[in-house]
Amino acid sequence: MTPIRVTTDTDLKESMIVRRYVELPKFLDLLHSKSLYLRRADGFTDRLEGALFPSLRAGMDAAHARGDSRENADDFYRKARTGSYVSCWSIGAKDNMALWQLYGGAKTCVAVTTTVGRLIRLALSWNETAELRRVDYVDHRRVSDYVIGSYTDVLKFKNEAFNYESELRLIVPRMGKGWKQNPVGLRLPIADLDTFIRSVVLAPEAEPWFIEAVSGLCAKYDLDVPIRQSALATLPT
Repeated sequence: MTPIRVTTDTDLKESMIVRRYVELPKFLDLLHSKSLYLRRADGFTDRLEGALFPSLRAGMDAAHARGDSRENADDFYRKARTGSYVSCWSIGAKDNMALWQLYGGAKTCVAVTTTVGRLIRLALSWNETAELRRVDYVDHRRVSDYVIGSYTDVLKFKNEAFNYESELRLIVPRMGKGWKQNPVGLRLPIADLDTFIRSVVLAPEAEPWFIEAVSGLCAKYDLDVPIRQSALATLPT
């Protein structure tokens, strides 16, 4: 039996603050379901998600042709994406205006903050094998010297066009028997929202009604954490 473990990149510190920018319906879903939603990697819109570098693809196909591997590059690519679930976070406590605008036009967006340590403890509570990986932003067509040791390794790379995200990924692999029938989404429980969530930050251009609505939702679901509007909403004093 595969041991349950949570592995992290060595440069990650438990005190690191991370944010997840979400639209209001997804924030409500988090509160109501008390679960974290992870998306199957092939469900993301980025066409280069999990893409193999040309040299890696050529090496895999050559090994398969020689009979040294049961999988060719396409087989590996499919299993890496279909067999992995991902929750995406942005590293850092400071506002990311690009992400505010992407998830609600800077008016109706919520940023849930937590820490690397809290993500680790949450993952441990699931009794799942999980990974926390900092994303490296690369040009997939030029990179040739990265070593790929497992299916999930390819998910730590994204195209350099996305480097504004400063992304941290929580990856849960589901590659056992029947992985080809994995559902598109996976929900894993959050036993205590107050313990997991560090704070709730509201969009810089949020109007009073939105601030009141989010505050009311937090009260309704007994979420007792700091709630504030983005620092970008006020002039410095």
